[in-house]
Amino acid sequence: MSTTSTGSPATARPWRASGLALREIKQVTVSMDGFEVNSYVIHAPEGDIIVDAGAEPQRILGATRAPVAAILVTHGHADHVNALDFVRRETGAPVYMHPADAEGRVPDYEPLEDGQAIDLAGLGLRVFHTPGHSPGSVTFVMGDDQIVGDLILPGSVGRTDIPGASWEEIEESIRKVMPLWEEDTRLYAGHGPVLTAAEELRTNPYLPPGPS
Repeated sequence: MSTTSTGSPATARPWRASGLALREIKQVTVSMDGFEVNSYVIHAPEGDIIVDAGAEPQRILGATRAPVAAILVTHGHADHVNALDFVRRETGAPVYMHPADAEGRVPDYEPLEDGQAIDLAGLGLRVFHTPGHSPGSVTFVMGDDQIVGDLILPGSVGRTDIPGASWEEIEESIRKVMPLWEEDTRLYAGHGPVLTAAEELRTNPYLPPGPS
């Protein structure tokens, strides 16, 4: 069973995306040398989709219930891809990643681009290129919900004091995805619990002001 950082059963939320009923999305919190990072397993209508294979691949694979149709990568930092080779080898699933983070590091991947619409395992989703924490960071939009990687974190945003990062870019990227937020939008972040957009708008001091 997939677990949260507290050891309790992982968050599972049924929802709809692109007109298709989606069974649920599960958060799987894994540890890379004591540093906790989130993977996600989407139980889509026609198979499972793994998002970010950073560590403890057997725990991630243990959260699947159907053949894995795809592996999505929000960005290329080690804590989000260190288990990628193992998971890809075990599942045979294609990897989807933005070239700015994949080139020279991840072979044989399907390139993602800004505004792209893709259908995986009967699930329609949109891709937004959201650099700032890394050059190739992306956000996956499914219905009202978003898998944001390290773009937005609980009460914070991804680090911009590391190579390839930029405060100006991360602010622009957040402004790109914010107009899609609804009152009940959930943000599946790379670290910490599943967030709600409404709560982050009220309490996160790092978010840029919304449109007036």
